[in-house]
Amino acid sequence: MVRAARRLARSPGDRRSGAFVVEGPQAVGAAAGALDRLFVTDAAAGQCADLVQAARGRGTEVVEVSDAVLAAIATTVTPQGLVGVASLPFPSLDGALAGATLVVVLVEVADPGNVGAIVRSADAAGADAVLLTAGGADPRNPKAVRASAGSIFSLPVVADADLGETLATCRRHGLSLLATSPRGARDCDRADLVRPVGLVCGNEARGLPDSVVAQCDAAIRVPQQGRVESMNLAAAVAVLTYEAARQRRRARGDAP
Repeated sequence: MVRAARRLARSPGDRRSGAFVVEGPQAVGAAAGALDRLFVTDAAAGQCADLVQAARGRGTEVVEVSDAVLAAIATTVTPQGLVGVASLPFPSLDGALAGATLVVVLVEVADPGNVGAIVRSADAAGADAVLLTAGGADPRNPKAVRASAGSIFSLPVVADADLGETLATCRRHGLSLLATSPRGARDCDRADLVRPVGLVCGNEARGLPDSVVAQCDAAIRVPQQGRVESMNLAAAVAVLTYEAARQRRRARGDAP
């Protein structure tokens, strides 16, 4: 069991089954019914007794291990005494997009930390799904799971999707596609984000290829001041999704 969990933490190939590792009390608590097995040290069993008992009550297999064994499974420098193995199959594109009005599409986004942070901010802003195209980071990578702060379990996330199929499926579900680019023709606060939209975002270093921008309905940008050339991708997506949430609250009369 320990060897299998260690492989899940370090090998993308092993995660193709839908199983992956979650570390620490926050992620373990968020995993809830998706948690299959929980490795716990003696100290953590006492400190997080309610969490461990709740896992047992849901039928999760709880395995008590030494600090050294838990450290061998964990990918963090200072593990918090809890490492779980969760199962969470990815939804289909149609399943993730059913009824969606705000979706983030990530085109070959490479940093798992960025992916996790984007999932977290998209969830907080009320987005309906995050779609990752082939060639991007694995959202079940331990770094991505940690950065999502549990949102990987509450927001539909599709991984390794074909780009053309993703854009076509978004259109079929009634979403307008807005490319996000520093060269976009309109600032995001002047774009219509009340309508159903898919925000299409590119790789951290390269951005969106011109060929992808050409397939979208329009290109928008995050307005910037100062001398910085570009924003961190996760920060930019947070601005975009919260701008969409602001416009929608205003359209409903919930905010000025």
